[in-house]
Formats: sequence, structure tokens, C-alpha cells
Amino acid sequence: MYLSAWKSALGYGGSLICELGLKILRINRNKQGDSAINEILLYGAENEEHQKQIGLNNLLCIYYVILHASNTVDVCVPSLASDTLTKCLISVHQKNKVQVRIAIHSSDDFHNLQLFAQNGIEVKVMRPAVRVAHEFVVVDGGARDAVAALGALDYDTARLNCNRDATLLSSDAALITAMNREFERIWNLTPAKTDHV
Repeated sequence: MYLSAWKSALGYGGSLICELGLKILRINRNKQGDSAINEILLYGAENEEHQKQIGLNNLLCIYYVILHASNTVDVCVPSLASDTLTKCLISVHQKNKVQVRIAIHSSDDFHNLQLFAQNGIEVKVMRPAVRVAHEFVVVDGGARDAVAALGALDYDTARLNCNRDATLLSSDAALITAMNREFERIWNLTPAKTDHV
């Protein structure tokens, strides 16, 4: 994912947070010559309509980042009930020929898992003794322009996040390395792929 696509993703959201993020990005790039992006998408507001708009803007920003993957998308979530996120992952896999791997905690929602399997997406269902609460996506993890999204991800356009949650979007190399390492650790702990759910 390229820096210009990041700018579009942040600007597309239209929220004050995205606009502020672009200003900070410009200032930091001028000072440090660094193109790393660290943006926090905050949810919640005093007004219910504003809460919904912020939730939708942030959701679109996250999906935009995923849909512009060029090589890989690694997803680690405790559950995956979002039909919109499911369609987004299937779409990027089919249209961009991106390798998508999903590590999910034991789930009762087999419909989405079946859709992934039917579309050639690798899924591993984790069944650890202690429930893993990891919620992150790493886009193009091995590339120089990799992006990670950590935090509130499993929401839908019909079920927006109106809580006081946050999602961190970052292209910081140290963070990407740590997230890649954690995904591989979890992926390799789970022995069998769920090819046929």
C-alpha cells in the first residue's frame, strides 16, 4: 500500500480525526523525512448521529486499507460476525489475488468461515485454553509499505462501533515486525487449516 493511498484512505473517511491525521503526517514527513503513519481512529461522540458517522468513517477507512493490499492480509480476531469485513476480505483475495489468512478464536458463526473456505481463504480456528482477545490486521506485512490496524475491527455498516473504542493504523516498521511475529506465532500454534468448515 502506497503513501498516497494512505492519504486517500484517511481523507476519504472525512472525519476530523482523518483530517488531523493528514496534517500531522505532513508535519512529521517534513521534519523527519519519515513516511511512517500512526493514526488513531477514535469512536464515540456525545451525539448519536455523530457517533454513527464517526463509526462509519472509521470502518470505511479500515476497509479501504484492506482493499488496497497488494500481497497479503493477515487477520487475527476473537470472532468475525461482520458480513462487510467478510466480503471485504473475499473481495481483496479474488480481485487483487492477495493471500488472506485468518486466525480466529473458536467461533459459532460457521457461515462466514464457510464463505472463506469456499473462496480459497486460509482459516485456522484457535482453541487455546485461554481465550485470545487479539484483534488486528496486517496488510502487506513483508513489504516496505506495510500497514497494521489494531483494535476495534469486527463491526459492520449495519452494526457500527459507537462505543469508546479505538483502532490504531500504523506503518511503523517496528510495530509491523511485532505484529507479523505475533501472527506467525498464533498461526503456527494452530495445527490444521480449516479448509472445509
